[in-house]
Amino acid sequence: MDALRAYIHREPQPTISKIQHDSLKSKLLSDTFNCFQDVLPISSDDVKELLVETIDGVKKIEYQRPFLAPVTVEWVGQKAPSTSRADATCPTSEQWASLVRGMRSNLTILHVHGGAFLYVENFVLLDVINAMSSQGSPEAYRSTTSQLAALSGGRVASVKYRLAPQYPFPMGLLDVLVAYLSLLFPHPRSLHQAIDPSTMVFAGDSSGANLLYALLQLIRLTQQHAPITFHSHPIKFPLPFPAGLATLGFNGDPLNSLPSYSLNRVNDLYLDVPWSLPSYPKCELWPTKPPRSQVHATTSAHAHPLLTPALAHDCSGMPPMWFAVGDEQYVDGSWAVARRAALQGVQVDWVRFQAMPHCFATLPGLDTAWQAKACMQKWAAFCRACVEPQDRGRSRVKAIRVDFSSGREMEVELEDDSALPLDEVERRVHTMIDQVEDAFRAAWEGKSVSKL
Repeated sequence: MDALRAYIHREPQPTISKIQHDSLKSKLLSDTFNCFQDVLPISSDDVKELLVETIDGVKKIEYQRPFLAPVTVEWVGQKAPSTSRADATCPTSEQWASLVRGMRSNLTILHVHGGAFLYVENFVLLDVINAMSSQGSPEAYRSTTSQLAALSGGRVASVKYRLAPQYPFPMGLLDVLVAYLSLLFPHPRSLHQAIDPSTMVFAGDSSGANLLYALLQLIRLTQQHAPITFHSHPIKFPLPFPAGLATLGFNGDPLNSLPSYSLNRVNDLYLDVPWSLPSYPKCELWPTKPPRSQVHATTSAHAHPLLTPALAHDCSGMPPMWFAVGDEQYVDGSWAVARRAALQGVQVDWVRFQAMPHCFATLPGLDTAWQAKACMQKWAAFCRACVEPQDRGRSRVKAIRVDFSSGREMEVELEDDSALPLDEVERRVHTMIDQVEDAFRAAWEGKSVSKL
């Protein structure tokens, strides 16, 4: 952990441009998997207007109006026994047929990767394993998506969404929305037929989990919307929910307003990387013009529940949710979202791994630990259970803590005496918005600040 921290916080710090460039590295998959990419064509402006109207209808904030662009989805699935893999030189239709033959379940996982919305790297020191790994794209997440496919028996569609800072909120959310609608209402030239939402589960880590939770909120918020057209399909509302949401290291509090951010520093890696300071190395992407403190959006925009999940009041009617976390800095934000969902009757599974850092199961160097393997098993098992008929419709809350040394699982209360009241969570988020903005302005006016 100390070596990883030292590398992440090395001097000089890399520019945002370099971070993005380095994190585009692809990971090779073994011959036991099929993997290919599909570019989803641009749809009508209806879907963009749907998103804009919903954002503005909930809360007026400052944000860049989104525009549509083609969205790439990477499909990953295990190949069928006794069949040859359809490699990248085969026609796409053959690759698709090979992927479908390898499925042992009708599960489709819509996966959205993490990376602080900008492809922040998860580093492994060269002198630790003689390699450098990063994550922040479907290509870099193939270790995760292939494990989910193999362990669940389903197929994974991993979304390559547009990145901040050059494509701030709500560009990434628009891309994820387009991907979901494209699975439900495919373009006439698509390889797949319409996918039943009852066989689909959302899965993502960190910022990817935030985007997927925002998509659930978007589905809820548009229930009364007028019909739209998408890929020549007339779409009536409400949109269907998927069968479940499965998250790792979900951060419901992107501005780090809650106590765990300070209390759990000893267990985590990303300690106050100073992107917002004027002294941070400049490049063509950062700082923005005019400068802003947050890579993904303006500070004040974080008062919107589609940006800060802990501020979303209504989870009623949402599908089962699974949260895996470590003893990490961001756990309180995830905990607040899980608690609110459980209080409103949503099925919630909460799994907390003692002493583990943020997104430990996907961190190169830690992804071979028993905790990471156990987490991946539970992640895939939840996804598959969501689409199994005998597991649908259950209403329950289960919270466990996994001991670091023994691996023993202990049932705990999701709502306990140490939990901040949800109205206090909201108050702290709004207070932090003001504090971060004040500190940012002071820094750019040449005044010293201790923390942004």
